[in-house]
Amino acid sequence: MSLIKEKREEADREVLKRCLRGETESFGEIVEAYKHSIFERVYRWVGHAETAEEITQDVFMKAFRQAGNFRGEAKFSTWLYQIALNRCRDFYRSGKSRKEQPLPPDLPLESPAPLEDEKAGRAEDAARLRRALEKLPPIYREAVSLRYLDEMSNEEITKLTGESLSNVKMRVSRGLMKLREHLGKEESP
Repeated sequence: MSLIKEKREEADREVLKRCLRGETESFGEIVEAYKHSIFERVYRWVGHAETAEEITQDVFMKAFRQAGNFRGEAKFSTWLYQIALNRCRDFYRSGKSRKEQPLPPDLPLESPAPLEDEKAGRAEDAARLRRALEKLPPIYREAVSLRYLDEMSNEEITKLTGESLSNVKMRVSRGLMKLREHLGKEESP
């Protein structure tokens, strides 16, 4: 773990201790530190900005209420992402239909390109990838997003999701196959 991540983890644990001692306003530090990354992940999983905002708020509310249950066996960020993942799963289980809405342009699905032509091409590729991701069933979108957009190892995904390593590998593999199918269909005239 890098020094920055160690310091973030140490700071998170200290904020939680202060919250549990009654300094509840200190939880705002956690919200500020993670609100953007939680929103990005949730948005990639549910594909709708308003829903992602609601779920992100729910994540922090639940984390605040459950702060005393954090045992410290995993990193705090992993615990927080697990809450986010569970809230997204709840959303899909609820059967609510998700409205189609393009992803906001500030989500980092592309690397900045030095030349305008390259930048335009990458933006187009990123848009195609977003559309294809939105078509994946939630379990595959989740697996592919965690593996390739969040750059987590299969072992990290296993810890986060509670799924077996073989199940994670299978979902990532099938998700990639389905993603390729959707991208191939989009290229076809």
